[in-house]
Amino acid sequence: MIILRRLYLQATSLSWLILTVSTLFLIAFSTLMLPAIEPDTFTSYPDALWFTMTTMLTVGYGDLYPLTTDGRIFTILFLYIIGIGLFATFIGKAIESLTLRKRREERGELMFKGKDHIVIIDWSHKAENAIAEILKQNGKTEIVVIDKLEKAKEIHPRIHYVRGKATHGDVLRQANIQQAKAVLIFADDRIEDQMLTDGKSLLIATAVERIAPEVYTTVEVEREEHLPNFSHIKVDKFIMSNGTIARMAVNSIFSEVLEA
Repeated sequence: MIILRRLYLQATSLSWLILTVSTLFLIAFSTLMLPAIEPDTFTSYPDALWFTMTTMLTVGYGDLYPLTTDGRIFTILFLYIIGIGLFATFIGKAIESLTLRKRREERGELMFKGKDHIVIIDWSHKAENAIAEILKQNGKTEIVVIDKLEKAKEIHPRIHYVRGKATHGDVLRQANIQQAKAVLIFADDRIEDQMLTDGKSLLIATAVERIAPEVYTTVEVEREEHLPNFSHIKVDKFIMSNGTIARMAVNSIFSEVLEA
């Protein structure tokens, strides 16, 4: 038991690549060796592969099994002791990797690799309305939300989350903003001072323009007198704050960009 435990711990500490290669090698090795050791039972390589897989998966149909001493010794050493443990570790590692990836996706740590998507800054109430509007109007466009939340507010196949400050270039690149169709920058409702709110939107718009000057940018502005401050950057659409801001912003994107 101690030896098996040590073997298991060593197997689980292997890298994903080494574990995959080792598992495939053992399957191929057993498939080639069984017909050579016991040709009367395993008359073809497909039969040997079938026995190898059913044994390593612990299915055990019993339609094929070794009859000679050499075949049984090989089966015990390579398929029972090593094979079952190795394959179980491989499956466990795969499930662990998928679970870890899901957690990282929810925490906004993964790079978005799609294109022609819409990037929305801050997961506010207006952003949620805009997301619902996009999902309703278009059945293919994906959405990337950038915010500093610990975890994504909503899990959806077409909604992706990137955690960080939208003024940072590496965060915008993680959202693959260079290949985005449009960016929605909503005024931050958490800031009471409208000058600071528009100042934040200005910084974000400047960062977007620096990294992706061709992307269609829509910015919500709290005060009309702040519009001249955006004159040095290329903003495609300004929308003044009101109750229908989310729908107006989405309609602007679909009419000017996605349907063009």
